[in-house]
Order: sequence, then C-alpha cells, then structure tokens
Amino acid sequence: MTEDGVPRKKLSLKRKVKPKTAETVENTEVKSDEVKEFVRGRKRVLKMQSASEKKAIKDSHLSPAERQSRELKRLLAETFSVWRRRRPLARGIDDQIAEVIAEKKLEISKRAIKKLLHRHTNHKSYLANVARGGKRFMLDGTEDGDVQQTEREHARRTMDGAGD
Repeated sequence: MTEDGVPRKKLSLKRKVKPKTAETVENTEVKSDEVKEFVRGRKRVLKMQSASEKKAIKDSHLSPAERQSRELKRLLAETFSVWRRRRPLARGIDDQIAEVIAEKKLEISKRAIKKLLHRHTNHKSYLANVARGGKRFMLDGTEDGDVQQTEREHARRTMDGAGD
C-alpha cells in the first residue's frame, strides 16, 4: 500500500509473446561470433560455439596468404628456437625459410613469407633484441654476423614510434 491507501500495481516480469510465423521458427539467426540463437517451438534456444568453431569462422575470413603465413609461423616456432625467442635473424633469412618450405614440401607463396617476416621483425620483442645488439642468427642457431649500430638505432626509433 502507498501512503494514500491505494494498493500498488503488481509488476510482471513475463515477456510479451510475439506472434511467430513458420518462417521465424525455421530460420536460425547468429547474434554474434559466440552465440547462435534460434527458436524451437515457443522457446528461444541459445547455443555457444566451441573454440574450434570460432577459430574456423575467423580463419575463413583470412586471405590465402595470411593463412599460409600463420601455418608457416607455427611450423617455424615448433622447429627453431631462434624463431621462438625472436633473436635477430641473419640477412637473407628468407632464402633459408624457402629451403625449409621446399624440404617440407609445403605450398606457401612469397607473399606469405613477406607477411610473416614483416610481422615477425616488427614485433616489439624482436625489435628489443635488435636494439640490444649482439649477434645475428641463422635458423639453426649458428651465428652469422653482428647487428650494426644503424640497425640498433632503427629498432629503437621503431619501438619509440610504436608507443605513440
């Protein structure tokens, strides 16, 4: 009761039922990447996607070169610790990567290799290792020259520019 002696109205938490057509019942509708919503009879059913389904949907939107680049990244990370640890790479490393691809009999384009190298060499931990200086490495871990002063300065400038 309110102060005036008038009874309060009751609140209803029930949803208003929308009229359903046969078309609405049969169609499934995706609300986001994670949840699928569809109607079964009078009930609304939400279905969560598994992580593998989400990854498959995400990967289907990638270009072929990007998919190849990711596959190659995974292969190099599994095989070579120099790649995993983002050590400064030797000059001409793309030739060595091409040899690995030929050895494994993979079909990976030059564009995919370029994308992979660009992404790898512009990563902040790779740039930090180059800025620190030291030796450059082949994929098998053997040393192949030193990081030059101009390359260290370039890495520092790139890292400073990325923070803006």
